[in-house]
Amino acid sequence: MRGLYLAAIAVAAPMASAFMAPSGMPLRQASASRASCRAAPRLDVSMITDAGKDKLKGFLDETKGVGRIRLICTNDASVMEAICTTDKLFYASGGPKQLEYANIIDPSINLDLHLLLEGVGGARFETGVSRTPTKDPTYIIRMLGTDQEKVVASFFLQWDKAPSDIEPERIAAWQAMKTKYGDSVDFA
Repeated sequence: MRGLYLAAIAVAAPMASAFMAPSGMPLRQASASRASCRAAPRLDVSMITDAGKDKLKGFLDETKGVGRIRLICTNDASVMEAICTTDKLFYASGGPKQLEYANIIDPSINLDLHLLLEGVGGARFETGVSRTPTKDPTYIIRMLGTDQEKVVASFFLQWDKAPSDIEPERIAAWQAMKTKYGDSVDFA
């Protein structure tokens, strides 16, 4: 019986080291290590200046003139879309670091958006082509991250019944913003 017990230990010992914790250590070592319990590093967000924040707030306030938008926020794993306006836009500080956010809260459509001002480095104006057979133009404002490359939110002028059904006043408001700020604007 003793021989069978020793054979089982001889087989099990090498297999135990084959099971690794996410830290790369064998499980029996990882469970005793605090390294595997550390929180993931926080995202490094560049701070924009107070003048940049004021410029960003003014820019966001001007988006009220474009009326209904399709708000699209994406990350590596999901896409969130909502049809809303920026009429209920307000600013507040919150969280442990009391960072300032642009907020749109509209319970009637279950929307609760908080856009970290320090995380927005710029914006870009774009036109596109709708996916409909009529290929109508689309009007877009892309909010950019601090790297000026990653899109953190997109504001598409939303049509009513068909892509060509955007009031001329709303297109004029989008064009006026583009004329004022150019093809892109930096908030740093």
